[in-house]
Amino acid sequence: MIKEFLQDYSKKTSLKKTLYQLIHKNGPISKVDLQPHFDVPPTTMARMIYELEERGYIESAGFGEAKGGRPPILYKAATNTGYLVGVEIARTHVKVMLVNIGFELVETKSFSLTNIHDPKRTLKLLVETIQTFQQVYEISDELLLGIGIGAVGPLDRKRGIILNPEDFPAEGWENVSLFKELQTFFSCKMTLNNGANTAALAEYHFQPQINRQILYCINGYGVRCGYIHGGALLHNDAGDASSFGHIVIEPNGRLCTCGRRGCLTAYTSLRAISQTIAMKEQEQQVIKTTDLSFDQLIYDYQVDKQFVREAVMEAAYYYGLGLSTMINILNPNEVILHGKLIYQVEDYFQEVINVAKNHIYSNQEMKIRKGTFGEDAAPIGAAIQLFYDYF
Repeated sequence: MIKEFLQDYSKKTSLKKTLYQLIHKNGPISKVDLQPHFDVPPTTMARMIYELEERGYIESAGFGEAKGGRPPILYKAATNTGYLVGVEIARTHVKVMLVNIGFELVETKSFSLTNIHDPKRTLKLLVETIQTFQQVYEISDELLLGIGIGAVGPLDRKRGIILNPEDFPAEGWENVSLFKELQTFFSCKMTLNNGANTAALAEYHFQPQINRQILYCINGYGVRCGYIHGGALLHNDAGDASSFGHIVIEPNGRLCTCGRRGCLTAYTSLRAISQTIAMKEQEQQVIKTTDLSFDQLIYDYQVDKQFVREAVMEAAYYYGLGLSTMINILNPNEVILHGKLIYQVEDYFQEVINVAKNHIYSNQEMKIRKGTFGEDAAPIGAAIQLFYDYF
């Protein structure tokens, strides 16, 4: 079983695991192209490839281009050897994705988080979802390689604990030990990271490049960011990707949920936009808008409801301003934006870009774009991180 192979950290197995990792990442690939990565004779390389193929961990994938002789056999990782579960725990929903070892989607399921979804109820639904996946696809404990989780922080990543997050609709989300609860039901590896980090990892994995530096920004109920430099995630020890949302953009400005004033979140979150609309309505003495969801906000924007367009574009201005500060500090060569307003309101997206570019110090070429995977980014990236963690 590949699970046993991946869990073997002995010196004897390390070279074969490195070989498997290269084939998994770069396949289909030939023996000739693998050879330069290892300081071993061709006979040893051939023997290791033979062993991996005999065990069913890799398989032939046709032939490559011939260069003066026989065309080389190409190898790739076999995708039916194991499965991974990627989970996103956001403030409003949980998304669970089952992927094979090649990160190909098998099935996905989501459920909303409401004011009755405390940790006990939420984890019960999560466990039932994973167990259903196992039953439907006949995934034994040996085939389940692990559960990777991307969640709202702050987090204790090592111990698998959600510490004290803001704005969950239900109470009780302080010091939630995810690993401890899930290990009651599943005997497999588990990882925990901020959802913004796992989303960034998903974007990087499928287009890896040397010197690629990605800033991944999620803006919704708060601002969360992940950053990848040279293929490695950079994150703070506090496990809080929301810290980016507390960049001060207006000294002594609006009161933020953190208790301080002038934070980016206080101008760009859904709550902030709702407050802007309410203030404008009060000034003009019109009927007040009820509490907004993103779907309602986007609908109101599209029908050009009074004050909504102005409030949304004002939020875009401040978001672009805050984004430019992040860019000036981190100097990424690619910025990826995620959020319902980003995906569904093109004027908002373009305004964020324009304001950010007008306040960027560096003249280096940089791309700002929408996320490739949308709402799937965080759970896919969580599964990918779990797999990486075996190496």
